Amino acid sequence: MGAKSSGEKDGVMQRTFGILLGLAGIALAAAATAQPAEPRPEPLANEQPSIETLGPPGPHWFLVNDFNALGPMDSKVYLFDGDSGRMLGMLSTGGWRNAVETAPDFSMIYSPETYYPRGTRGARTDVLSFYDTRTLAPAGEAIIPPKRATGMPQRAYSGRSDDGRFVYVANMTPATSVSVVDTTSQQLASEIETAGCALVYPAGNRQFGTLCGDGTLQAITVDDSGNLAARARSDRFFDPDSDPLTEKAARFGNTWLFFSFEGYAHPVEFTADGVVAGERWSLFDDADRAANWRVGGLGFAAVHEASRRLYVIVHQGGPDTHKHPGKVIWVYDLDTRRRVQTIELAAPAATVAVSRDAAPLLYTTTLELPAIIVYDAVSGEHLRIIEGPPFNPTFVQVP
Repeated sequence: MGAKSSGEKDGVMQRTFGILLGLAGIALAAAATAQPAEPRPEPLANEQPSIETLGPPGPHWFLVNDFNALGPMDSKVYLFDGDSGRMLGMLSTGGWRNAVETAPDFSMIYSPETYYPRGTRGARTDVLSFYDTRTLAPAGEAIIPPKRATGMPQRAYSGRSDDGRFVYVANMTPATSVSVVDTTSQQLASEIETAGCALVYPAGNRQFGTLCGDGTLQAITVDDSGNLAARARSDRFFDPDSDPLTEKAARFGNTWLFFSFEGYAHPVEFTADGVVAGERWSLFDDADRAANWRVGGLGFAAVHEASRRLYVIVHQGGPDTHKHPGKVIWVYDLDTRRRVQTIELAAPAATVAVSRDAAPLLYTTTLELPAIIVYDAVSGEHLRIIEGPPFNPTFVQVP
């Protein structure tokens, strides 16, 4: 394109100037007709900030872990009432949310957390934070070794002694160990190495188990100071090559049920002398296996101890679908080891939890919605959907 003449330049300038004058006129007209801004109201003379205090916990209160996939260094924990669907409060819990623990009377929430001084860089600090359940305000913290294990959220990254005295936090660097925190003194009591074994499955007041890669489970006993007192190993009760276990286990009493990828339940009972592996049993009969029914999800099993019912998320799929959600929950009687009920779900479930009371509710999370879906655990009736605010509600914990 050639250069413009001086006349052409003058014309362009005149048109531009005219447009600017027109816009200025529109702005002046708008200003002339605009309503005056409302004056800001004066603050009340007695207005003061306050902290809401929660009342006694209800039987259907539950906690939701949200690892916040778009910003995992700012994960959350939410407290809900399952009867009303109302959110009662929220905790900001640092990076890479896994699970929290709670005091036996639910007076305190214990949260393993990770922080960096520059958000995502700098010297790492791991803590077990203490939160008062009445106000959800911080009530202290214990510095723990900066190597707590984390990954795709699941329940067994931490645990708590039955009497509430100790919280156990699994570590991986990749060497494995467990940090033992005294909740009374709010201090680290010890770090116990668990070479070849990982994660935490608590039982009783002074024991916890770790699942081992050689097909066994190691039971660790601590003394009243939180230091290592004894170790014991189960017999080899699963084959890690032909049918390994998932880490997603369910507890009733002092027995943990572990599940294999092929759908076998392996009970392991903690005793005063260590651990005893029981006889495995199958969740699926021959017809179920022929139809490719499988367990799957981020946390697919939960037990209601009073009724001795086991709730398991199932789906139909191939051998590599163990993380797939399911549209059905099968319910088993733990005494007869038989399926007694089928619950059709409103949406495919990735995790399941059940309240502990005599009229239990069933909670599921789904990968399709930022929501918690609530059912009657006895009848299987769909009761309500609690949508948001958790962005990635991974799994539900019942106090």
